[in-house]
Amino acid sequence: MKPLLSIAALMAVSALLPACKGVPDHVIAPDEMAELLADRHVAEAVVDYNAPQWRTDSQRIALRDAVYMRHGVTQADVDTSLDWYGHNINRYMEVYDRTIEILESRITGSDARVRAEQVTIAGDSVDVWPASRFYAISRRSPSRSLQFALNGDENSERGDLYTWRAKFANNQQEASWTVVAEYADSTLEYISERVNGGGWHEITLQTDSTRTARRIYGSLMFSAGERGPLWLDSVSLVRNHLRPDTYGKRYKQRFIRR
Repeated sequence: MKPLLSIAALMAVSALLPACKGVPDHVIAPDEMAELLADRHVAEAVVDYNAPQWRTDSQRIALRDAVYMRHGVTQADVDTSLDWYGHNINRYMEVYDRTIEILESRITGSDARVRAEQVTIAGDSVDVWPASRFYAISRRSPSRSLQFALNGDENSERGDLYTWRAKFANNQQEASWTVVAEYADSTLEYISERVNGGGWHEITLQTDSTRTARRIYGSLMFSAGERGPLWLDSVSLVRNHLRPDTYGKRYKQRFIRR
């Protein structure tokens, strides 16, 4: 009887193995799926950030297929797996939470965050964004907002134009963002706008050509009712020196005099 009991026990354990994996055999396992989605997201960011170098669909497909090849899967495998996860939303959310963890870990590991006061870049048109280019916000995030602060330096000039830009993904409710200039006389000049939906969005602040801005700062606030994870990609803050053709944009801005 002992051999029979042993065989029965092995059969019971074997029956439990697929359940431990949690997905059918034809579906990419959660951990591997999270790694694949993280790699695919990075590839898409590369294409978006360097659009002139990835102009054709064939180039973009080749990059996508290279990601899939690295993971030993095909487009059909990914489509089938995403379809299954789409019908099993709890597992889908677990995979995306893990994807966010992977991307955040990569950002931290590459030391992408730079202190704002360390930024000092010369030039008429430069990207002075002081932090990470990518942000993932989920139900586990300690905050549903993003802030930055940039001190004036020797390359700042009166009348500088600041354009804060990012690509939004899965932004299903209205968000609000604000950019503020703090002048040497303590006057604040700011602009606030709403952000709806995904894709590229930007907000522009035109500083006063007669005052010195000693600090530029801003915030982006997401709705507390936002469902699921959302992403900001290719975040930038481009500073342009005074341009007469854009100076008229100041009519949208507001002042706070201290």
